[in-house]
Amino acid sequence: MSAAADAERSKVLGYRLSGYDLSQRLPAARMLEAAGACGVRNTPPGSDALSLLARVDGLTPGMLRSALQDRSLMEVEHAPRPPVFPSSQAGILGRCLVPDLDSLGDVVIGVTPLLMEMDPKMRRTRHMVEEAVRNELDGKGMTKTELAVRSARRIARQLDDVRREVWAQPFVNTDISKGEAVVRLMSYVLGMNGAVCFSEHLGHSSPLALTERWLGHGVEGGDCRELVRRYLRCYGPSTEKLFAERSGLGVEHASKPWSTMEKDMNDIGIGGRTMWHLDEQMELFENADLPQGVRLLPPHDPCLQQRDRSILVREPERRREMWRAVGSPGAVPCDGEIVGTWQSRKKGVNLDLEVRLHQELPGDRMEDVVREADLMAPLRDVRRVEVILA
Repeated sequence: MSAAADAERSKVLGYRLSGYDLSQRLPAARMLEAAGACGVRNTPPGSDALSLLARVDGLTPGMLRSALQDRSLMEVEHAPRPPVFPSSQAGILGRCLVPDLDSLGDVVIGVTPLLMEMDPKMRRTRHMVEEAVRNELDGKGMTKTELAVRSARRIARQLDDVRREVWAQPFVNTDISKGEAVVRLMSYVLGMNGAVCFSEHLGHSSPLALTERWLGHGVEGGDCRELVRRYLRCYGPSTEKLFAERSGLGVEHASKPWSTMEKDMNDIGIGGRTMWHLDEQMELFENADLPQGVRLLPPHDPCLQQRDRSILVREPERRREMWRAVGSPGAVPCDGEIVGTWQSRKKGVNLDLEVRLHQELPGDRMEDVVREADLMAPLRDVRRVEVILA
């Protein structure tokens, strides 16, 4: 890579890392701001806390728990977008990205063939699922499995004999019916459009509830210009295609919010590609520098969700190590560059953190890795964390 190209990449990387709030930790009072920059994911359970730990000074388990209990933070069903974000932003990080029928298959893999099998028009089945879920959840919460069973049973009573037979057939290589599979898959979309959310936060058994009852009010559609603005602050400069991929939507559907900001964008050449950035963010971009310090990011941290991965990790073999089909590791950014990966294993009251470095770190930076690992202890409910170099 030429010196000019390297400087160009460093500027983009520095800008994005500051947008993710990874250039300097925010004070504890601004935890919601950190969660709202581009959202955090709770996959696997507990990842949201580790993502916020990398961004918030003095984060404790109680802070995150209190924010979820007082409903200033909300968690929606897992989707290709951040499922944990400030409740005040539900209209932006949810409603602006609700897929139309043409984009549905891009958001929830497998749902379109099932819906087509039930009803070629799809719209009727989709509406039946939402109506059934709302009726079942009215005034109560239940697990996703229970909700799928009860809602599928309710819908079956409304079907003709032919469709009811298809509805009851086993879903491919599972012990659930096709009807239950439809409800399960559609619950992702119901989470996006603000209809359902998690009412408690108990890991894998967290029950779902109607959002309007959990929050005490409905979720109105937000300013979709703000969605694009937030995206470009974290992932810019970018393109409409990358925005669509990150959003989990088809390009046609994603183009609607993107097009609302096009008149405020200018093109920038990045790595031989034409990319786009907002005029209002250009000064931040031009003055961006790589941050100093070490962080430990969980596998699904928003920083690791950028689609043009060569910006974050230059070497193809390192990218293959970083982003796997199953079991991706966490990342170790040091002074703005990913210098290694990590994986953890809990042993009783202790946690082993296996760190695999791509290069030798100076002594003070290695000490920073150990300090960052120590910060995880209360969030992982262990007495101590031991760093093991692989």
